[in-house]
Amino acid sequence: MPVQAAQWTEFLSCPICYNEFDENVHKPISLGCSHTVCKTCLNKLHRKACPFDQTAINTDIDVLPVNFALLQLVGAQVPDHQSVKLSNLGENKHYEVAKKCVEDLALYLKPLSGGKGVASLNQSALSRPMQRKLVTLVNCQLVEEEGRVRAIRAARSLGERTVTELILQHQNPQQLSANLWAAVRARGCQFLGPGKIDHCLIGYQGRVPVSRNR
Repeated sequence: MPVQAAQWTEFLSCPICYNEFDENVHKPISLGCSHTVCKTCLNKLHRKACPFDQTAINTDIDVLPVNFALLQLVGAQVPDHQSVKLSNLGENKHYEVAKKCVEDLALYLKPLSGGKGVASLNQSALSRPMQRKLVTLVNCQLVEEEGRVRAIRAARSLGERTVTELILQHQNPQQLSANLWAAVRARGCQFLGPGKIDHCLIGYQGRVPVSRNR
C-alpha cells in the first residue's frame, strides 16, 4: 500500500520517519519520481520502489546522490564536487552545471527554514505559488532520465510563473482591471458582480495573466 505523502511545506524532513534531514544519518535522497526520503529509510524498504507512488527505483540506492540543495537549507556545507557515475564525461559536465543551478535557486527558500523540518511561509519574498514550484524543482533528481524530465517541467513552470508575476507587478492597475473584465465577458459571466468574478477566472490562462494561485 502506498504511503500518503507529507505536505509540501515539510520538505526539510523525511516524510517516512519525520526526522529532519542531516549530513550523517538522515541524508536526503531524491528519487526519479521527485519524492525525497532519507537514506536510512530507503535502505529499510522491502522492495525497490517509491513508498508513495510505487515507482520502481532503477538505480542502486548507494549510487543515488545526496540532495545537497535541500541539505544546505538545514545548515550543511555543500561540497564543491560530488562523485556521480554517469555514462560519459559530457553528461557529468551538464549534471554539475544543472545541480549547481538548482542549489543556487534553493537558497531562495532559506528564509523559510523552520524547526523540525517544517518551513515557515511568512518570511519569504517569494509568493506561495513560487515557493511551491521551487520546492518541486529542488526535489527533482538529475541522475535518472525520469528525474531530468521532471526537472525540466518544474523549471519551465517556475519560469512561467516568474514572468507572470513580473508582468502583474509592472502592469498598469487600470489596464489590468479592464483586461480582467474582458476575460470575464469572454467566459460568458458578464452578468456577475465583482465579488463573483473569481469563479469565472478559475483555470483562465489566456493572454492576460491572473494573480491567482495555480
